[in-house]
Amino acid sequence: MKIRELITVGVFLGLSGGIIVGARPSCYRHDQEKEERPKFYALRVVSEKNVQNAKDSLGVPDGRYAEIPPGAQLVLLMEKNFIDSGTLVCKGEADYGLEGWFHIQATQDERQNYAWMIIHRDPLTPNRFLFFPESYIWCGNTGVNMIRITNLGPKSLFVDTVIGYGMEAERR
Repeated sequence: MKIRELITVGVFLGLSGGIIVGARPSCYRHDQEKEERPKFYALRVVSEKNVQNAKDSLGVPDGRYAEIPPGAQLVLLMEKNFIDSGTLVCKGEADYGLEGWFHIQATQDERQNYAWMIIHRDPLTPNRFLFFPESYIWCGNTGVNMIRITNLGPKSLFVDTVIGYGMEAERR
């Protein structure tokens, strides 16, 4: 009787494991689909403060890095506007702050207003960031095209590029 129970439990566990393993490829495919989304990159250095080789942070990842010493800043213009998420491709210490140049709602006199707002880093994926300007009034259909990177750490930050993902915003 005990052997029959052990066999039943073994078969049940084997089937459960097969279901879990069988489910993994669909999750894996979902992750691959995210990676296959259209990507765009940092196009131009807008400004830099104490950054060495700032232009090495432009274009597709190529193994060349801009060095951002502690306290230094780098502002990059992206190839396109994005409103979804992105990734900072870097090496070494990664203690940095990110801000985006968001278009906020026009005032009563219909001026176009922009402001630097914090871009939140994804706590589950290193160097991935997400746009959550929920505490701000902003024009969500305009996206962000400038990223400001500030090295907050005690060591130099080495940035290869910024990758943008997500839906393209309408250009005006």
